[in-house]
Amino acid sequence: MRRWMAGGWIVFGLVLASCGSGGDLGPSATVPTAPPATAAPDPFAVPDVIDEAYVNRVLAALDAALGDVVRLVLREKAVTPEAVERLGAIYEGVVLQLREASLRDDQRGGFAGYRTSPGNRATTTTDLINTGSACVFAAVEVDYSAVSTEIDEVQMQWIALRHRPSLGPGNPTPWVFIYDGFQQDLTEPEDPCRDL
Repeated sequence: MRRWMAGGWIVFGLVLASCGSGGDLGPSATVPTAPPATAAPDPFAVPDVIDEAYVNRVLAALDAALGDVVRLVLREKAVTPEAVERLGAIYEGVVLQLREASLRDDQRGGFAGYRTSPGNRATTTTDLINTGSACVFAAVEVDYSAVSTEIDEVQMQWIALRHRPSLGPGNPTPWVFIYDGFQQDLTEPEDPCRDL
């Protein structure tokens, strides 16, 4: 895999009706009650059928979480323990080691190639290769233009997400990257989800 970027985001009212003499509430008065509060559906709950719309929603949240890490590192001008902890909520395994090493390399290079106020990369699914409740493997296009001053074209890459609830700070999804990049020859990598 190459480096991840070159050079390195009820209101209810209660109305009381008065009945009877003197404005007192009479026996026939009713007091409306508020409907029971319902929690908004979890946008990241794993659906029965995992489609591109769901994967793109998860990827947007992960891109925002990664953007928060990048902004933290640039603000502190260092890969802090908090940044490492937040990376661990987004990535695992070898890809986590690669991401941390890439950020440390960028730190040594003075964060050349980063925008002064970076946004989030934008990852969009182009092909779902393997989907399951435990792992998703997909071809994607990644736009780094909001983060990098050196990458101005959309890149073809592959991602694999493993279902891992309780990830830690910054990741609102129950998914973590186990692959995020591409091979040197730009061919499709071996499916990381095959044995999951």
